[in-house]
Amino acid sequence: MKFNISEAEAWEFGALGIHNPRISLLKPYFDLLERTEGLEGDVLELGVARGASIITTGLILESLGSDRKVVGIDTFSGFPNFSTLDDVSMFDSMYQEDMISYQHLERVKRNLILIQIRGSSLQPNQLSTSGDFSSTSLNMVQSKIDSLNLSHRVSLRVADLSRSEEWLHPEQKFSLVLFDLDLYQPYAKQLPSTFSSLVADGFIYLDEYYSLKFPGPRLAVRDFVAERSGAKLIKLSEWLDFERWAITKPKQ
Repeated sequence: MKFNISEAEAWEFGALGIHNPRISLLKPYFDLLERTEGLEGDVLELGVARGASIITTGLILESLGSDRKVVGIDTFSGFPNFSTLDDVSMFDSMYQEDMISYQHLERVKRNLILIQIRGSSLQPNQLSTSGDFSSTSLNMVQSKIDSLNLSHRVSLRVADLSRSEEWLHPEQKFSLVLFDLDLYQPYAKQLPSTFSSLVADGFIYLDEYYSLKFPGPRLAVRDFVAERSGAKLIKLSEWLDFERWAITKPKQ
């Protein structure tokens, strides 16, 4: 099966369980694939879930005729353990510390009311629209990759990103990284080594830096940027009423 992303009909994205990159919540990230084309280093995705974004990335790289590959890391075993820094009450503390605006806090409060109306609790493992990520597996995501003939382009590795950095080879370089990890500990654990592997002019896309559900990533990013020389936090754009943020590594 040969899938041409530029010629796909809209329904095909839903049928395949992947993103339509033109209208996806991740459109600013997918736009960075073209922006970073030509840089040294592959693409990295931390947090794969059911494979929607990594497969879309693979198809975009195919359409660009890119030499880059994309590597995805996940436990493929459900929602990880969370800490007090991931509790939604942290948003109030972040507002008091001028880490978020009043408008951001009000959006959080409205969103939490809607989450409770739909019948979910406010525990971190119940907040995601993807549930607790128990409906995925390495074999399931790999079968999607194989069915789209992307095994030469997309590879998967199993690791606990809250604890381990052993998946990362010290010589490996990346031009673009997607952090889709939801929680404080995996963000804090992976940002230092991942940034070290980022090439100049590359980007780490922070999917949860502006979040209405998960405060932990913003706290981890604040701590990392404050401590790491050369890490520049930038606002990319607003898309679908959400701010989109990334860390970049300017040339020395």
